[in-house]
Amino acid sequence: MNKQKILAISIIAILGSLVVGGTSAYYTFTERTHNIITTSGIAIELIEDTDEIGADGRPIPFTNIEGAMPGDKISKIPKVKNIDDGDAFVRMKVVAGIEKENGETEEIPLETFELDISRSWSPRDGYYYYMRPLHSGETTMQLFTTVSIPDNLPDKYQHATFSLTIYAEAVQVANNGESALEAQGWPEE
Repeated sequence: MNKQKILAISIIAILGSLVVGGTSAYYTFTERTHNIITTSGIAIELIEDTDEIGADGRPIPFTNIEGAMPGDKISKIPKVKNIDDGDAFVRMKVVAGIEKENGETEEIPLETFELDISRSWSPRDGYYYYMRPLHSGETTMQLFTTVSIPDNLPDKYQHATFSLTIYAEAVQVANNGESALEAQGWPEE
């Protein structure tokens, strides 16, 4: 009888393991998706032209001027072009400097020159903000068209080299306020 008991217990154990194994089986299915999200970008190009037109019908780019005199009006037309996919808010800053005949350099007030700032730009915090978003491929209106050297420029500036350094910056339009004046993320000085 011991053999029959052992056989019966073995059969019950085998049946029990089959029942337990059968209840742990589930139907399964696996699926995978691969999504790609590419961000947009912003990039700008600073353009400086003159009011002169070349043989190809395009404005002639600004080049350095030598021999300027008090009272001269120099054609210099800075603009910004959006060269990327994303819309951008744009601002520009103009810094005036001088290198005197003795080699000494210094920053001078921008008011030393007369600039005919366009109404398309709004001055604030030392910058000029373009008053509308700049879409991909578009170019801003000019910041100004002429730089006038004052008639009453002091003699100490004879044989000096003046400079106007123009900085252009851009930030994204998407999810960034209603205007350039409200936008966040401008580079810090």
